[in-house]
Amino acid sequence: MILDTRNYQDSIETLIENIKTKFIEAGAIIQDILNKGQLKFRRVTDHKFPAGIYLQVIFQAPTATPESIRSKFSLDSTINRMFIERDVKNYGLLQ
Repeated sequence: MILDTRNYQDSIETLIENIKTKFIEAGAIIQDILNKGQLKFRRVTDHKFPAGIYLQVIFQAPTATPESIRSKFSLDSTINRMFIERDVKNYGLLQ
């Protein structure tokens, strides 16, 4: 996910804890959260926002959980983009 912290006043750690809480509320089990740092976008669509903080959340969850996660973050202005991918090697799903 890419974070948009332009209007966010608290620390990044606080934002990451809020994100972690929403994942847990959606039924996910967090394995790891990797803060990739601030990276420039390859294609800038908004010149006032040329870079964002990249965050990778590794989790296990039932099959329906990604949709619940998307709905929890749909109105969150601190999330610029989100991509949820299934781990093909380990499946990352609870049975």
